[in-house]
Amino acid sequence: MKRVFIDTDGEFDDVMALILALKSSDLSVEGISTLSGIRNLRDSTDDVLNTVELMGKKDIPVGEGLAASMSQDLTEERKNILKIWKSGGRSSTMATRRPGIKPVREDGVSLMIRKIMEAPCEVTLITLGALTNVASALLREPRIASKVNEIYSMGGAVLVPGNTTPVAEFNIWGDPLAARIFFNSGMHITMIGLETYYQPVLSKEEWDRVKVANDATRYCFDNFDPWFGYLVGLHPDWKGGLQIGDALTIGAVIDPSLMKVRRCFVDVETRGELSIGQTVAYGLSRRHPAPKEPNTDLTIDCDWKRFNELFLKRVTS
Repeated sequence: MKRVFIDTDGEFDDVMALILALKSSDLSVEGISTLSGIRNLRDSTDDVLNTVELMGKKDIPVGEGLAASMSQDLTEERKNILKIWKSGGRSSTMATRRPGIKPVREDGVSLMIRKIMEAPCEVTLITLGALTNVASALLREPRIASKVNEIYSMGGAVLVPGNTTPVAEFNIWGDPLAARIFFNSGMHITMIGLETYYQPVLSKEEWDRVKVANDATRYCFDNFDPWFGYLVGLHPDWKGGLQIGDALTIGAVIDPSLMKVRRCFVDVETRGELSIGQTVAYGLSRRHPAPKEPNTDLTIDCDWKRFNELFLKRVTS
């Protein structure tokens, strides 16, 4: 059984990933830390707590992490987003149910550090959001870089366009300074970026099965309907279905053979006027050799059909 710690912003796709992890008997979720994503920290934390509670896993500690990005002052756009988060205004999707459990008193960053340090080289770290909490943990306790077992991180785009800017994926764009600390920490990272994120798509019929699988999936779908229409409109090639990219990160932890990877050195652009948040990979061609030892297994393809089967079997069981 793999021991894992999950860092998440609690959005819909993250919740699907959490449900898969919690339904997997070969994973032991040691703890969860939360952070702001598209919404404020309170909503993100509430959705994680609701998921844990509805899945009957109240014993798993959930620590509330950081509300503000390290990169909040890099652009005016980030400052405006921060104002919205600090206002505490509740979003129209998810977090409509008040959780019956609370976060632990320990903050999310401290919880992450403690769980890794208590079990050296045994805990796999899974990141599903921006890298603010992880970078803060590395700055506070640099030894975790050598004490973590494996790192699987959803974020980035190297060989495909970004989904937030033409070159930047949302999680990296959300805190590029934190991402740069993360990729330059000396840890070896398996990066599940947009190269594979959009590959696993469930049909409408398959999603209908997931919707009624358990209390957590029902809650998720009941409160996230507006987002579905938006996503389906963006991706007519999905034919009414929806992708499960964050859950693919959990799938990669469960069965690494699902993924095809290329070893490379990844760094992050933090100052470019047009390219801030871009993940830049060296070592993929002879023209651009890696300046340092490779730090990343970049996933470039996945067996999405086999992953979809795994996801459906576990989540609907």
